[in-house]
Amino acid sequence: MGRINGLLLGTLVLLATTMNYSATAPAHDAPIKFDTAIENTVFEFYVNLFKYLFHSLVKTRELLESVLKDDTIVPNNNINRTKEQLQDYIAETTECLKPLPTNMTTLDGFLYIVANIHTINLFGDIVKRYNTTSLPTPTDEDRLIEATLKRHGLDELINNLKIRKTEFINEFLCKMDIVVTDLSEEDKIKNHKLVEWYQNYRNSTEEQRANDVFTHFAQMFARF
Repeated sequence: MGRINGLLLGTLVLLATTMNYSATAPAHDAPIKFDTAIENTVFEFYVNLFKYLFHSLVKTRELLESVLKDDTIVPNNNINRTKEQLQDYIAETTECLKPLPTNMTTLDGFLYIVANIHTINLFGDIVKRYNTTSLPTPTDEDRLIEATLKRHGLDELINNLKIRKTEFINEFLCKMDIVVTDLSEEDKIKNHKLVEWYQNYRNSTEEQRANDVFTHFAQMFARF
């Protein structure tokens, strides 16, 4: 996928292997320098995406763990299948949050991001499954699970994740505005694919950018 792709992926892998995997989003304090502002800006986007996913995995896991301990859920043997599905998500999230092995390759680092996004999407499927306002004939179980999710902070979590995602995307947009504006004519020609991609990205709606962050992320890396 090109020099910059390998460079950024490799650096992210090194960063990830030295992170402290605690209950909070990992910090990025290491001073990493790149040859160009474009490289640095894209790398920051990659790191912020990684931190966002880490935070999302931790918080969604905590929510479902709390739901499974709820007094209305624990003794209810009629919803064992649903309990298993929630436990499966917790198990997958726990697997995703394990530290990366030191021998990770750059491709593995990219696939690690893909796996985390896939897992977060599974949480979205759970929320959608128990959103009774969009179900034609919600069952008592649907209502019970939805009410329990909300009681344990589902709405607040979704709002928090949306705000965090919008913040790091908007930060990226502001920095890219400066980078693209400051490009010389020669560099604009050299980086015309990136410039064209960014202009299209800029013109998409905020909702499109926030809801489809990985597609844009993958498209961006494909331009290098």
